[in-house]
Amino acid sequence: MGDTRSPSHASLLCSCLMSVLFLTLATAARGCMEAERDALLAFKAGIVDPSRRLSSWRRPVDCCRWSGVVCDNTTGHVVQLNLQNAEAYYDNSTVLGGEIRPSLLSLTHLRRLNLTQNDFGGVQIPEFFGSFGRLRYLDLSYSNFGGAIPPQLGNLSTLRYLSLSSYNLRIHAGDDLHWLSRLSSLTFLQMNFVNLSTASPDWLRAVNQLPSLQQLYLSGCGLAALPDSLSRVNLTAVATLDLRGNSFNSTFPSWLFELRSLSYLAISNSELYGTVPAGFGNLTRLTQLDLSGNSLAGSIPVDLWSLTSLTTLDLSHNSFTSLLLPQIGNTSSLSQLNLVQCSIVGSIPAEIGRLTGLTELRLSGNSLTGRVPAEIGNLSSLTQLDLGHNSLSGVIPVEIGKLVDLSTLDLSDNSLEGTMSELHFANLTELVVLYTYTNPLTIRFHHDWVPPFQLQSIKTDACNLGPSFPRWLRSQEFLTDVDLSNTSIEDTLPDWFWNSSSSTIMGINLSHNKIGGVLLVSLESMTTLMFLNLSSNLLRGRIPVLPPNLQALDLSSNSLTGSLPPTISSQLSYLFLSHNYLHGSMPSSYVCDLQQLYALDLSNNQISGEIPRCWQEGSQLLFVNLANNKLRGKVPESIGNLANLQFLHLNNNSLFGRIPSSLQNCSLLAVIDLGNNNFSGNIPAWIGQSLPNLQVLLLRSNMFSGYIPVQLGRSSNLQIIDLSNNRLSGSVPHSFGNFSAMISTSKSMASTVSNIMDFALSSFVASESISLVTKGDEFSFSTILRFVKSIDLSNNDLSGVIPQEIGSLFALQTLNLSGNSFQGMIPKTMGDIKSLETLDLSFNKLSGVIPRSFSALNSLSHLNLSYNNLSGAIPSGNQLQTLDDASIYIGNVYLCGPPVTKSCSDDPNVDSTEEEEYESGSHVLSFYYGTGLGYLVALWSVFVVMLFKKDWRLFYFETVDKMYDKAYVAIKIRLRRN
Repeated sequence: MGDTRSPSHASLLCSCLMSVLFLTLATAARGCMEAERDALLAFKAGIVDPSRRLSSWRRPVDCCRWSGVVCDNTTGHVVQLNLQNAEAYYDNSTVLGGEIRPSLLSLTHLRRLNLTQNDFGGVQIPEFFGSFGRLRYLDLSYSNFGGAIPPQLGNLSTLRYLSLSSYNLRIHAGDDLHWLSRLSSLTFLQMNFVNLSTASPDWLRAVNQLPSLQQLYLSGCGLAALPDSLSRVNLTAVATLDLRGNSFNSTFPSWLFELRSLSYLAISNSELYGTVPAGFGNLTRLTQLDLSGNSLAGSIPVDLWSLTSLTTLDLSHNSFTSLLLPQIGNTSSLSQLNLVQCSIVGSIPAEIGRLTGLTELRLSGNSLTGRVPAEIGNLSSLTQLDLGHNSLSGVIPVEIGKLVDLSTLDLSDNSLEGTMSELHFANLTELVVLYTYTNPLTIRFHHDWVPPFQLQSIKTDACNLGPSFPRWLRSQEFLTDVDLSNTSIEDTLPDWFWNSSSSTIMGINLSHNKIGGVLLVSLESMTTLMFLNLSSNLLRGRIPVLPPNLQALDLSSNSLTGSLPPTISSQLSYLFLSHNYLHGSMPSSYVCDLQQLYALDLSNNQISGEIPRCWQEGSQLLFVNLANNKLRGKVPESIGNLANLQFLHLNNNSLFGRIPSSLQNCSLLAVIDLGNNNFSGNIPAWIGQSLPNLQVLLLRSNMFSGYIPVQLGRSSNLQIIDLSNNRLSGSVPHSFGNFSAMISTSKSMASTVSNIMDFALSSFVASESISLVTKGDEFSFSTILRFVKSIDLSNNDLSGVIPQEIGSLFALQTLNLSGNSFQGMIPKTMGDIKSLETLDLSFNKLSGVIPRSFSALNSLSHLNLSYNNLSGAIPSGNQLQTLDDASIYIGNVYLCGPPVTKSCSDDPNVDSTEEEEYESGSHVLSFYYGTGLGYLVALWSVFVVMLFKKDWRLFYFETVDKMYDKAYVAIKIRLRRN
């Protein structure tokens, strides 16, 4: 066909094109308004612009072509100012700062102002921002504005988008956010992290007056109230509601169920409590729900499982006591389900296999029981499966091998059993994380099997992988974290293990196996390795050159020999080399150069020489254990520079001298063990004055002399005291009754450094272990150390009476005062120590009867009262009936009754009570004490008269002499009888 267009049509088209071209040229010729250009240049003059982002803002250039400036194509007016920092958040090299000048008000047609992610130095948001009459979009978020938000922003009646998120902004105290209610056109409001903690409880009423609002973000604002109900809900258009990280301390508000447009609801970590009411069935558009990190209880609402649009559900870290109901299979759109630590009980329903769109299933930290359902194999899109830390049992279904997209498999800390083989893993080509630890599982592959995956992290500790070292690991080239501890491996370490992932490996834990052989001559090439734990194996030989970037090293409990490595990574935080055969002196670099070191354990070796003297100020050391070596000399005063020190073990060496006074600077000390050395001098009084956190004091088997300082009683947290086998004299201070940690059974110490520190790897734990004599034998306490409460003052030269106050130490378990010279009677109050398990008062000079209150010591399992001067009947009944060994009472010839052979019927005095024992003999002494008191009164009464009459004085002194002689003879006779 030919061309049918007429000349008139062509002329018309040409005319239109010419008109458009004319209008474009006219607009371009006009450019931006002169007044607006001047206003922008005045604004620029106050701005600090280190990266010259506004370099295009020059007068010859049309301001509509300036960076960040957008003009209206028709009028030429500036309508947008987009000066957001497009680089990394708070990148100081590109941020704008300085002063925002009011010249911007000349931009009367401005509709959009974006200053986000700059740095204006904490100045207040300019009040004149409330005068932009046509502004629709205002974003000032994360630009380091400070102070109170000006309520003038409420004048922006045409505003649709407002973002003020900031860590420095706040509102005026008592502000009810009423200024927000005037922004009637607002559809988007974001004020994350603005301090709204002083907002009145009516803040929600103001927000509720924004009928057009669609997205509301108020996370991390410190809001302290969330009303349970609203008289009328106007937020019906809200699709996104983010209230995470507030402090509501309220129940779940039922008015939320009226927001039928909701698609995203997040109120996590906001102190919600109580049960969640039914009503989620109304929110048919809901796609994402996050209520994690609250204290919600009761059952998970059943109508949640009816939300067919729901894609993400996070209820983790709550206190639901709920079952996983079969209805869970109805949420067919669900892609992410997080119920970690929700106190869920029961079994995993088979219906979970209907959630075929699920990509993440996280059920760890609950009380789930039963088997892992085979239907999980139907979740073909699953990338993360976390069932760890439950009570699941049975075998692991081979159907897990059908999850071809699985990248993370966590079955740890359950009771799963059986064998995992190639069938479970043959199709898991995407697997990078495998956790099966703490299960009675066997993981067994054919010796030449090559996995289809490349793991990054594997933790199988407490499973059975042995006896051979798993060869399939040789193919894993990108490992970063390997934990094969306690896996029954009885083999040598193959050389290829150190080479296969040498460029990526960061952590290795092969502890508690029977791995033998010697370590490589050098591990220096493993530059990425930071954590190495080979403890409790059969390794021998010398310690090789170590990786240069190590942060934690544990080679303890092996058979390593040679000297300590002289050079070691300066980044080291944990160094454990105990229980080996290492010898030589301790390198000074360990204490002089390792400023990042938290824990140092070189105990139970053959290290000799003196302790280095260069302990540095600013050291991070919390734990020092040099016990059971051959160290000699004095403890250097520089050890007092360890201001963070909490655990100090120097026991079982050949150290001498006095306890360094500088230790009183270590005010955080909780454990001091200097036992079995040759320390001398007095026990310092500052131990009770300057170490308020002290819980364990072990000074036994030294040469300490002098009195026990009264100030020791100020250490109210002390729960273990061992001063035995020294040369101490004097009496036991009455202040020993002040040890509140031995009064209350609820107070106990932390048994490991890991209780007070955040370790990078849980396998690096500096365990506290001390030796105590109890029940007549020496025992080592470690895991239960924090429950032990003991006093041992045996084998000294202490004298006087046993303080009554010791009877107030109700939680005391061991009391050993044997081998001293205590006199007087056993305090009746000892019968009040109901927790007492061991009591040894042997080899003293105690007299009187055994208190009948002893029959109330129901926990007593070891008793020794031998070789004293006790008399009377041995109490019977309750626990004492089981202590029928007569040697308990040997050396007390006046005791009678079972279990000794002497019968009480042969002794006419056995019927006397212990009260009578205390009272008998006191009458004679009371008489003479009264006589003495009367003498003093008479002396003062006649003193003045005798001054003036000589014959009175002569008669008086003759009478006094006679009375004194009679009293003296009577008292001496009484004392000899006792």
